[in-house]
Amino acid sequence: MDENKAMQNQNPEGAGETTFTQDQVNKIVSDRLAREKAKSEAALAEREQQLAQRELLLTAKEKLTESGLPVELLDALNVSSPEAMEKAITTLKGVIDKIKGEARPVKFYGAKPAEAGRAPQMGGDSQLRKAMGLS
Repeated sequence: MDENKAMQNQNPEGAGETTFTQDQVNKIVSDRLAREKAKSEAALAEREQQLAQRELLLTAKEKLTESGLPVELLDALNVSSPEAMEKAITTLKGVIDKIKGEARPVKFYGAKPAEAGRAPQMGGDSQLRKAMGLS
């Protein structure tokens, strides 16, 4: 150890170069390793968070489908946590069921539309032509 200190004080070969003791080198290396470890842990935590969010979105899509709701509603849901997602889907399902229960069937009055690909047929076309003086 005394040798290292002696080399630090006397540097005959390289003027202006700095030499370090083993303790200093160990500290520098351990500091760099700690910084790199912190970076990788932060990156890992971010990736885990992104993966959890994707998983939550997939679960929400499945729940919407199971509930008979359109998947397009996913953008309107709070999927920040599993509890918030469950509450949002339950609330949405309740509201839609209520709306469906209150809806009255629509009745159409008048003539039925012509079948696709076929022109409407008028009964008594020849009688109409006679009455109008066209035949």
